[in-house]
Amino acid sequence: MGNNPFSAPNIEDAKLYASWGLDIGYMVNWCITPDQYKELTGKDYQVPTEND
Repeated sequence: MGNNPFSAPNIEDAKLYASWGLDIGYMVNWCITPDQYKELTGKDYQVPTEND
């Protein structure tokens, strides 16, 4: 798909968003793994609870 703005984000997008200081938690288990999340943010991924 290349530069299709409606295509799903990937690990490169996640790296970019993390470098901007954005929360990329919503990307875990969609386009990145919890391990990739930790690699990019330095933090363990916390599964959100229903009450958050």
